[in-house]
Amino acid sequence: MEFCIARQPIFNFNKRIHAYELLYRGTEKWNLQNTEGNRATSSLLSSTFLTEGIEKIAGSKPCFVNFTEELLLKNIPTAFPKNQLVVEILEDVMPTHEVVEACQQLKKEGYTLALDDFVYHPRFDPLLPFVDIVKIDFHDTPMDDMHKIPHRLSRFHHLKFLAEKVETYKEFEIALKLGFHYFQ
Repeated sequence: MEFCIARQPIFNFNKRIHAYELLYRGTEKWNLQNTEGNRATSSLLSSTFLTEGIEKIAGSKPCFVNFTEELLLKNIPTAFPKNQLVVEILEDVMPTHEVVEACQQLKKEGYTLALDDFVYHPRFDPLLPFVDIVKIDFHDTPMDDMHKIPHRLSRFHHLKFLAEKVETYKEFEIALKLGFHYFQ
C-alpha cells in the first residue's frame, strides 16, 4: 500500500538538524482523519524501516515516531534500531503501572523516549525518570506555563526540552532564552 510520510526537522540550538519527526499522512482512502493510531504508526514503521529504508528517509539522523499505549505495551519499538528511533509517547497515553514498566524496559535497552505535547501533572512523575525529551507545544502553551515547566521538572536533571511548532526566528530566540534544547 502506498502512502505519504511527512518528515519534519528538529533542530538543535545551533540551527542544525538533530533529528526528524516522521508523521503518517496516509493515502486518498486512508488519510489521517480515518486511520487509527496503531495502524498509522505500524504503516509508518514498516514502510520507513523495512520497505524504503531509514537511511533514505533520514540519513544518519534519529527519527521521532509516535507510539500509542497499545504499541508500547506490545513492545513494538524493540523491533527497530534504538540508535535510529526516538519513541514518542503520545499525549493521550496515561502513565499506568504497565506503561511505566514498558518505558523503564525501553530505557534499560537504550532507547530514547520523548513525551509529546507535554502539560505537567504530578501523575507523570513516575514516568519522567525514563523519559529523555519533553515536547512542549510553543503555540498552545501559555508563556507563563513555559517558564514554569522547566522549574517544576528541575529535579529530573537529565530532561531536555523540545519546543514544538516554532515557526519564526523570533519564536526560536524566545524558546532558546527559555532554556529549550531542541526546536521543531
